[in-house]
Amino acid sequence: MDYNSIIGHRIAIESLKRAVENGNESHFYIFEGDDGLGKRTIAKVFAKTLLCKEKNNEPCQICSSCRKFDSGNHPDFMEIFPEKGLIKKGVIDQVIRSMAMAPFESEKKVIVIDQAHMMNKEAQNAFLKTLEEPPGYMHIIFITSSAKNLLQTIRSRGQNVKFYPISKEDIVKFLLERDVDMEMANFLSEFTKGSIGKAIRLSESEDFFNTREWVLELIDSLVKGEKWKVFATMDRFTENKDNIQEILEIFLFWFRDLILYKTFQDSDLIINRDKKILLREQSFLDFEKINDIIEKIVKTMEDVQTNVNFQLSIETMLFRIQEEF
Repeated sequence: MDYNSIIGHRIAIESLKRAVENGNESHFYIFEGDDGLGKRTIAKVFAKTLLCKEKNNEPCQICSSCRKFDSGNHPDFMEIFPEKGLIKKGVIDQVIRSMAMAPFESEKKVIVIDQAHMMNKEAQNAFLKTLEEPPGYMHIIFITSSAKNLLQTIRSRGQNVKFYPISKEDIVKFLLERDVDMEMANFLSEFTKGSIGKAIRLSESEDFFNTREWVLELIDSLVKGEKWKVFATMDRFTENKDNIQEILEIFLFWFRDLILYKTFQDSDLIINRDKKILLREQSFLDFEKINDIIEKIVKTMEDVQTNVNFQLSIETMLFRIQEEF
């Protein structure tokens, strides 16, 4: 694992490498950006660099520290994850106690807290004093897709490193190198909105592409007035409840593409370019009705995130789509 294996983020990486070269690494970083951009991978390479015995601006890959890091057995590296969507104070108390112990293998210790915004308020407050005066050998990296959910007093103490979506061109190139065909690589580069992690995951998921076909068939049935499909398909929505946001994104991007198709027809901005025949068949719907459907889909996405009645939310959305045609 090194920086060469990372797609994009050259500015962030060069900034971290310069900090190591100049010996002015921060004791507390906040890596901020959307999910799936590669923040955790870069945090681990940076941690590996800080622990490397060669003390260069990237890991040497051959010292005992690098080998232990790659094997997942480095005694001076700790990675914390949420459990059931939460990082509790008890976990942070254990982290703080471990920080008081001097390094074993390297001259430094590194702790990475993934999805740090999932620390509850008590856990964040427990961390505050440690962040004010961390041990000289200590480096702490928070990874977050929602920095606004961190206490302001925590945000003000960290050096913020922002991560931005990967370019579509870089994602397409990467997927083509993994033997994904051009049509699907283009679709995934648009659908995943710059998330390389999501693009990789979906490219390897036969279920995702089967689900996409099912959703587009369902939309076509609703267009044709087959109202009974709403009830017949609810079991499948329930079975895929864990992936409901991706399913709703398929709905959302389809109707977004309908607007683009009606406006430009051959626009490169269309995500579902492999389905232009179906887009043409459904393009009789007027703009106002498509916008109404999009608003309903967005509302449904919000509702299922906030645990509003799942079945009712989905059924209401499907009936609304059917009524507009």
